[in-house]
Amino acid sequence: MIAYLDNNSTTKPSPQVVKAVLKSLEHNWGNASSPHGFGQTSAKLIATARDQVAALVGVTADQVVFTSGATEANEAVLRHHLANGRILITSDIEHPAVTGVYRSRAPELIRIIPVDHEGRWDLDALETQLAGPPALVAVAWANGETGVLQNIQAISDCARNQGAQILLDASQAVGRIPIDDCARGATYITLSGHKLHAPKGTGALIQINELLDPVVIQVGGEQELGLRGGTENVPGIIGFGVACELRRRNIDGAIQHLADLRNRFETALGEKLPDIRVNGVRAPRVPNTSNITFCGVDGMALVARLEDKGILCSQLSACSSGSPEPSRTLTAMGLNSEQAFASVRFAFSVDNTLAEVEFAIQIIVAEVIYLREILGGLI
Repeated sequence: MIAYLDNNSTTKPSPQVVKAVLKSLEHNWGNASSPHGFGQTSAKLIATARDQVAALVGVTADQVVFTSGATEANEAVLRHHLANGRILITSDIEHPAVTGVYRSRAPELIRIIPVDHEGRWDLDALETQLAGPPALVAVAWANGETGVLQNIQAISDCARNQGAQILLDASQAVGRIPIDDCARGATYITLSGHKLHAPKGTGALIQINELLDPVVIQVGGEQELGLRGGTENVPGIIGFGVACELRRRNIDGAIQHLADLRNRFETALGEKLPDIRVNGVRAPRVPNTSNITFCGVDGMALVARLEDKGILCSQLSACSSGSPEPSRTLTAMGLNSEQAFASVRFAFSVDNTLAEVEFAIQIIVAEVIYLREILGGLI
């Protein structure tokens, strides 16, 4: 048996998505900017996909601009506001894509908000920083390593009261929790299709408010409402739309299934390994993510041994996994380096089954006990 529990890194495209992409590649491959019927068929399919993405997020179709993913969308927003001289208010637990261009070009304009031991932003510190120069507040709704959800309503209220704009990376949240009015309090929402069983290389920038100065992602043509020039990735966009439509139709069932798997996983591991720590457990979390510290265990060794046994998981986000440093998210939450290195992330999807979870529990317990025996003692 193979238990793929790395779904915060990427998800398997659903069969319906694969079918729609193949159909587009074989039959609906016209250029959507062409005036003839063949091209306009592609344009109509893109419009349908835009409606499907908008419906899942709860926005209007004219607010959705297709991108290659959340990284491109985030980068465009950051670049836009850096050019306008805004400071960036963010935290040390954010995905690199949430801070990208500022860290490389203008680190002196970054203001860092501390987080508590559960990984939630310090709102008092946020209010203090917002009293300064005009700002862009950049935050991930759900942390990709721990699944911890930020209080987006409070963050948005603070930011708007001070005239700041809000960049909300919702890649790990969309399709895993209901999208309510608090998300639509942001100025920008970004997301990636491959976190939601759509093809890689798909995503969206959603500009919520009517902006006098909208973000232009890429010049060079009038595609994507004139905000991202270049011929559209028609098959990918169609697949992204289908994935969003599938999740919208069964959002409650998907959330319940994810929660059932995650809760069984954490409960059983806690019973068999009572000294483990579930990071962020006291905070609201997306229902699919468990980040667990296995005291006395080298997390990298555990991940490798689990892969040999058919369980795929990870320590850091995929975009940070090449780093030899301990997780910045976990150390910002108060874990020391040894505890951070002993932590492993497990992320479920709707494709996972209870049988896979039971299989994973059995193997994880055996491997943790084995590694503790050879490494000797607890941290």
